[in-house]
Amino acid sequence: MPLQCCTEGVCLVHSDLALGFLLVLLAALLQGTFVLPMTLVRQWSWEHTWATFSLLGMLAFNWMITLLLVPNIFTVYGASPARDLAVLAIFGLGWGVGAVLFGLGMNRLGMALGYPIIMGLIASLGVLIPLLVFFPQTLLTTKGLVLLVGTVLVIFGIVLCSVAGSRRAPSGSKSIATHSRAFRAGLAVAMLAGALSCLPNVGMAFGGNVIRSAETLGVSQALSGNTVWALLFTLGFVANLAYCLYLMLRNNTLGQYWPLFISLSIVVGNLWGLWRGEWQGAPAAARRLLNLGLLVLIVAVIAVALSNSF
Repeated sequence: MPLQCCTEGVCLVHSDLALGFLLVLLAALLQGTFVLPMTLVRQWSWEHTWATFSLLGMLAFNWMITLLLVPNIFTVYGASPARDLAVLAIFGLGWGVGAVLFGLGMNRLGMALGYPIIMGLIASLGVLIPLLVFFPQTLLTTKGLVLLVGTVLVIFGIVLCSVAGSRRAPSGSKSIATHSRAFRAGLAVAMLAGALSCLPNVGMAFGGNVIRSAETLGVSQALSGNTVWALLFTLGFVANLAYCLYLMLRNNTLGQYWPLFISLSIVVGNLWGLWRGEWQGAPAAARRLLNLGLLVLIVAVIAVALSNSF
């Protein structure tokens, strides 16, 4: 009888690692690609495409996934300290402003230059700030020193990208001065976006009480973090939508967006109805039909958005 190559426990660990790696790979692929569709839209302004991203990514799909994985999330919030929820709400609004600046920075600098600058700042500051706030004594340990070196490298990389960007205009071009001013403005926006966009990472460090409340109420450790993400992204959506609506009203382009607003208002209305418990006790078949209807509406919203690229 052949020897088993691993025990059941070891196999489970390997399986979890493989699944975790695949999820990280998928997340990286989606994170690196989500701005790409904006470059294909021709008849909408920036505020239309960014509002679509905010509505779908930060609100609709956010709450569909959250309610699926943590159906008792509002009970969790009720059991959490109000101060902690307020702090997370402030971080969410700050991140929302950072997300707006993220979109503006990408629009000004392009994906090749804007993405590494913003994501580099998010990666370094998102770890460095919680370390400084909660564990300052570890700053001079190996972990802290490696993190500081990484942050210095991020800054050095930004300097290199800045120099490259400033030289992107063809030599002898009459628009070099104009390009330089526009580039400096775009760089400032991107750096501020990176600083504010790290707030969800900081928020997770401040969300320990909310996470513990979720676990006390039976939410698994793997899913309890979604209670923090849901709140952060919802408040982030508020900041993003407010700015996009401001641009639409200022530019008198709200009418171009009307069919999308109608479709999404139906989705949001259904989500509020679910939150109020209107479907509690409903047969499973009816709930599945409702979920299918919501999915069809979201597909319709995407179709409306895509139609503007043709």
